[in-house]
Amino acid sequence: MDKLQGHCHCGGVQVSAPASAFGVVACHCEDCQRLHGNYFAMLVAPASDVVWSGDLAPQWYDSSAQAQRAHCPRCGSRLAKRPVGGERVMLSTGLFGRHLQRRIEKQVWTESHPAWYALPAPKEAP
Repeated sequence: MDKLQGHCHCGGVQVSAPASAFGVVACHCEDCQRLHGNYFAMLVAPASDVVWSGDLAPQWYDSSAQAQRAHCPRCGSRLAKRPVGGERVMLSTGLFGRHLQRRIEKQVWTESHPAWYALPAPKEAP
């Protein structure tokens, strides 16, 4: 199985995920805006197929009653989000740099987006 390889800013936390991951989602919720300074673009993958490696392990914390988030304990890079009890993990697209050849496929929590940026027009069905 082809894998995508990524890492945090300092390289201490590394991750691999299947190249056939579900897709890229942009979340515009207020939590993501505050944590990332903008919307959060994430690659959604089966949790069982995501492998963390490197010198450091992701540091997970409860960010709400429904989700946990991870960051690098050294550089603070935002790494991932996962629903409590969920089977998927949402990986920050920034971990993969230019190697991620995917486009945003879905926008969520769009009603929360700030006025200073415009959302793309919805795509027409084929």
